Amino acid sequence: MKNLIIRNFKLRKKTIVLYSLLLIFAPIQLLINNDLLIIRILSSIVAMIILFVSLLDSGHAFRFHSRLGHKQSLDFFGSLPVSKKALLDSTYITILLFTLIGAGILSLYNIPSSTVSKTGISYSITLPFSYIAINLFAVPIAFKRNLEQKSENISYLVYLLIMILFIPFLMILIAVGIQSLIGHQPIFLNYLELLYKYGFLIISIIFFISNYFIQYKKISNQQKEAN
Repeated sequence: MKNLIIRNFKLRKKTIVLYSLLLIFAPIQLLINNDLLIIRILSSIVAMIILFVSLLDSGHAFRFHSRLGHKQSLDFFGSLPVSKKALLDSTYITILLFTLIGAGILSLYNIPSSTVSKTGISYSITLPFSYIAINLFAVPIAFKRNLEQKSENISYLVYLLIMILFIPFLMILIAVGIQSLIGHQPIFLNYLELLYKYGFLIISIIFFISNYFIQYKKISNQQKEAN
């Protein structure tokens, strides 16, 4: 399993370098004078990079799968003397590490949340909670067994569109609909916003952990039948 994790890290060397640079720049941004034009330009460039990274790395399990060779990866690694348990464990450790590290680094930068003025609900794809949730959901939805095997009917683009645009938009529609029925209730909107931010994260963690034990049990049963 150790070699599988090392392999996964080597597949994302560019991402690791980018994260390292963002980590180095994070304390520097607090020391520099933002009144200078050149500093404002550089800060804008960094903000665009962070936004791009947060978009691209939401659901980075798909990027790992692409680097492994898409459909051919299962045939190749399945022919090697590597257990299904090792593939499962390496998948979970890799996704968890990259998700937490990425969320931690992105949270060092202040990217404004998107806000809908009519409801007062804000959401942001760069917030640690939503970033973590989107990445954790990718495993039980598209990579139930391991990074080498992806569900056929789920694409990277569709997954991102649903998680980043459709679900927040649906929450906003629900808020607008309820608000039109009961009137403007700030307390209710606050609860709904908390439900989206924290509830979404909690559900993703439950699905992430549950899928691991389900797959672990399947692997154990298959090994017992083989013996």
